[in-house]
Amino acid sequence: MSRSITAGLRKFVAPPDLALDLGTANTRLYAVGHGLIADEPSMIHVQPETGAVEAVGARAAWLACHDPYANSVSPLHAGVVVDVEAATSLLKPFLQRAQRLGFFKPRALACAPTDACKEEREALIEATRRAGASAVVVVPEPLAAAIGAGLDIASPYAQMLVDIGDGVTDIAVIRSGGLIKTSAVRTACSDLHRAIAQMVSFRYGLLLFPQEAERLTHLIGATQNYDEERLFITAGTDLLTGEPTDLCISSQDVNEAMEPVLDVIVEAIHDVVRDLPLETSCEVIENGICLTGGGAQLQGLSDRLAAATQLEVRVPDDPMRAVINGARQMLDVGVATDVWRV
Repeated sequence: MSRSITAGLRKFVAPPDLALDLGTANTRLYAVGHGLIADEPSMIHVQPETGAVEAVGARAAWLACHDPYANSVSPLHAGVVVDVEAATSLLKPFLQRAQRLGFFKPRALACAPTDACKEEREALIEATRRAGASAVVVVPEPLAAAIGAGLDIASPYAQMLVDIGDGVTDIAVIRSGGLIKTSAVRTACSDLHRAIAQMVSFRYGLLLFPQEAERLTHLIGATQNYDEERLFITAGTDLLTGEPTDLCISSQDVNEAMEPVLDVIVEAIHDVVRDLPLETSCEVIENGICLTGGGAQLQGLSDRLAAATQLEVRVPDDPMRAVINGARQMLDVGVATDVWRV
């Protein structure tokens, strides 16, 4: 079948092309003509005896929170696929939402961190293809985030974007439609949650309930106000008795737990700014930093980054969906130019 005939058939009977943001915390999937068809936790629930997948996404996350014996698995770690089979199980029901007639499989544009190695990118492609995509092209997450945040990436003047997700902090300097400098550290929001949970476990002998560390992170934020102590009630399982119990914890305790993680993120951004060539640094100074990802919604973090870099830090509308919103726009160009052609 010739390419022109295949293209004509695809236009009428093929499922819509897809944009995919497979993140550590959440998976978002956009289908041309349908909009956002999935925005759910990146989690599957496996039946312990048989190994069969019983739930994915929001249902699997609900089971993880409400069933102490739930065998929930995340296919990703630090922003990349670490379990291809689990990632396939997660993606398959989402891609099936975009199926039509079945003559063709959908094509997908997927996003990956800039530091993803060849094997990690191949794992993303393999999982997406096993889930039902006929072809997959991978694009850098911060480039998609920049487009989704409304930056003019075609500008001849350098702009910096920092995308702080759940598993990776991805930093990019963009000029004339390309990435001229990138740096990524696999330290991000999940490390903040983990640091809080570990502190509570070691200091108070309490295993926090799921989502409690994340709740404390957002309640207290990245502010460094040690003069104003606030108290919060949290809950978990007493490690000695095994009984559920409440705990009154201070904001100072949480601040101290988060500090080393925040320092890593701040220093990574500071290093990129400091190492830029003079001309590029002047352009970045003029344009400031665009902050996206879940970390952009952390209270006080933008102010802290601004103080550390002496640059203006801006948070766009809907920073958590900047990557998928940008990938959607990149998909429009990809369809027009047939980026899947080999």
